[in-house]
Amino acid sequence: MPKKYVLMLAILPILCFFAVSLTNFAFATLDQNKVITVNPGDSIQKAINNADEGDTIIVENGIYHEWHISVNKTLTIIGRTMENTIIDGNGTADVIFHVTASNVVIENFALQNTKEESQGTAIRIYRTKKVKVNRVVARNNFCGIEICSSNFTNITHCQISNNIWGVYLHDKSLNNTFTGNTVTNNKIGINLPDYNSQYNLFYYNNFVNNTNQISTLGGENYFDNGYPCGGNYWSDHASVQDLKHGLYQNETGSDGILDERYANAPDNYPFAYPLTFIEISIVGEHFQVVASTNSTLNSYEFSPQTKSLRLSLSGIGGTVGVCRITIPKELLSCDQLSQWNITLSNEKLNCLVIEDAGNTYLYFTYNQFDNIEVEVQGTKAIPELSNVFTLLVLMGLTTFTIVKFERILLGKSC
Repeated sequence: MPKKYVLMLAILPILCFFAVSLTNFAFATLDQNKVITVNPGDSIQKAINNADEGDTIIVENGIYHEWHISVNKTLTIIGRTMENTIIDGNGTADVIFHVTASNVVIENFALQNTKEESQGTAIRIYRTKKVKVNRVVARNNFCGIEICSSNFTNITHCQISNNIWGVYLHDKSLNNTFTGNTVTNNKIGINLPDYNSQYNLFYYNNFVNNTNQISTLGGENYFDNGYPCGGNYWSDHASVQDLKHGLYQNETGSDGILDERYANAPDNYPFAYPLTFIEISIVGEHFQVVASTNSTLNSYEFSPQTKSLRLSLSGIGGTVGVCRITIPKELLSCDQLSQWNITLSNEKLNCLVIEDAGNTYLYFTYNQFDNIEVEVQGTKAIPELSNVFTLLVLMGLTTFTIVKFERILLGKSC
């Protein structure tokens, strides 16, 4: 075979690589930054001082009596587990984490017992941007999370409870996002005391039994993510009916979103029931399914083979169970909305199905009793082996074939 054909075959793996890149598949890259481990008795601040920009600090489980931890460089600081990596302010701390660098990540900590008299704060994000706080418990402080003159911060999956102020935004804090958090039993859930902190987005949060769910003087902030995505759950708004659906909540039939907006925020699409977050990981890809239900979610199972999500639920016998779930299309989907199939003990349930570009929203009801299993069946699911892995295997096989083929040609030419 002429050399030009061999060359063309050799180019195929390169083309495959670029095809993968152009379709936005995520390739893992080697992390050249170091990892520093902190054990009980060690100093978190000392680890930060010894770290370089971009390093990761892992804090092992234990109780740490340390505060005013200054995070003044771009770092990822992760506790071993959210419940058991505890930093205790002993009632004397004015702040536990004081973040002034951009692109900082703080994850998996329980931060507690700051000083009430000095408005002690669990995490203060001060004059910076693009900070991520994920899976943090902030309890028994004056303030749980404070954002001051900071922008594009993401606060996700935090439990903020029994503080004077749960979340405090002030002094021109803009474009921050709060999602997946549970804010409970604070005197003020969200404190927005000035007009200059604007364009902040709150959705998919639970606000439960705060004395004052939100205190705000104005400013353009958003407490829902539009329809059909929805807003937040507010425990003091649960008596409102859900009889309608649609963008203007004027179409007959329930959808799990209350028919009247929560005016205090305002939230145009408040959920009827508390939100539960289901984390699903498939071959390195992570997805979140959101359920709003009056049942207890005991367990769940996602199966790529059967293209289904099974929910094990329980509730008060003799009552009607209600469930609204948000499913990412990249995880599970159908070509047509009518193809979704939801069953309880092999009996098909009636379902309202709505979609947008990224998600499908399913609303259904059922008779409650202990240990029922609802199966949500789609027609397309993410494969067990990711597309990246499959294409890399194909690239390897192509390269192997080229080498073998070239050797055969060379043997024939001798």
